Amino acid sequence: MTSSLVVFLMALLWHSIILFFITAAGIVVSLQDFPDPDPPFSRIEKMLDFERKWLGKPWGWKKGLQTFGVSVSIFYVFWVCWIGSVMALLLFIGICVNISCVYGNKAMGIDEL
Repeated sequence: MTSSLVVFLMALLWHSIILFFITAAGIVVSLQDFPDPDPPFSRIEKMLDFERKWLGKPWGWKKGLQTFGVSVSIFYVFWVCWIGSVMALLLFIGICVNISCVYGNKAMGIDEL
């Protein structure tokens, strides 16, 4: 295995010096022993708790409006991907970030909805 890796690196060196250094750096980094990251279980548990609470709420105008918004958003993303409009997709991402900021401000007590 080591000899095949050496042959591969020699071929890359013969072909392109940039590819050689990128591959060599990748091999060196992949051989490092990194500690295992802490899994984000608390964040996932928060999301699951939010979903359980949302599913447990009775149907009302707010829950119906949220369901309609998610349905329209999914249709919009599929439609934008179908026509291939990057600007329309960026518009959707901007609107989602704006909504996230509004809800973040509400959670911090800065703004009331």
